[in-house]
Amino acid sequence: MAQPMTTVAFLLVISSGACHATWNLWLKKSGHKVTFLTLASGIGSLLFLPLAVGIAATNGLSVRGALLGCVTGCIHGVYGLSLSRGYGLGDLSAVYPVARGLGLALVPVFAAILLAEDVSAVAIVGIVLVGVGIYSIHIELHSLRDVLAPLRSLNKPAGRAAMMTGALIACYYLWDKNALDDLSPVVLNQFAMVGHFFVLLPFALRNGNMGDEWRERRSTVLAAGALIPFAYILVLAALETSRVSYIAPAREVGIVFGTVFGVVFLAEGLGGARVWAAMVIVAGVLTLALAP
Repeated sequence: MAQPMTTVAFLLVISSGACHATWNLWLKKSGHKVTFLTLASGIGSLLFLPLAVGIAATNGLSVRGALLGCVTGCIHGVYGLSLSRGYGLGDLSAVYPVARGLGLALVPVFAAILLAEDVSAVAIVGIVLVGVGIYSIHIELHSLRDVLAPLRSLNKPAGRAAMMTGALIACYYLWDKNALDDLSPVVLNQFAMVGHFFVLLPFALRNGNMGDEWRERRSTVLAAGALIPFAYILVLAALETSRVSYIAPAREVGIVFGTVFGVVFLAEGLGGARVWAAMVIVAGVLTLALAP
């Protein structure tokens, strides 16, 4: 059975959160979200392909492992499509926390039910702190009515897209945790990247703007292509040694990075309440890191 979160796993997920928030910033700033992510996914697929093939040839690839990987690819591809749509409808500092937060709320529940994972009382406190911080990050307390503002935002198209993305995040965390019994992190990530690319490709081709997006944002496409697989390989490596119900919430420290990026680079605004919310998230992450 996987052990409580180690220092190495903690550092892996924090680094992953920073990388993830960075490529999400670039995706939000892109002119054509689906096309940008298609190109970046294609780059990422090619970048780690030789290593993934080498590992698969050395370790072997069973039929079961290939099937698990194909399902992973489908889930990640639909996730990419939903994420792109969310950023086309809403702000980075709105869609990112709602999507990641919903995934956070669902993962421990599903992990306990489907994977029979035990979650300690200390870890529950950490998870609750992260969840409260994520919710509070959208609250500017000018009146009592503002407390419900995050809930009201879920009725909007951007909110619905963020909720769908969050559900898909929970699905791929749990599925990929199981798939790691048959596939190495690099090989599993390769399936995820290929899934991203092939699910998104028809939509990008239909838009007919791949050439324009490549010419205008070549450097960030290349950089995102490297960061997308690298960020998730860090998470998969951490999942090999720690519980999914600890790793998934800890990675959500990326919400702090994403919110700050939205404020600094996209001028989406950040009040004092959001600063406190970010501090609550950090407190939750530290609690998770110390949980038995």
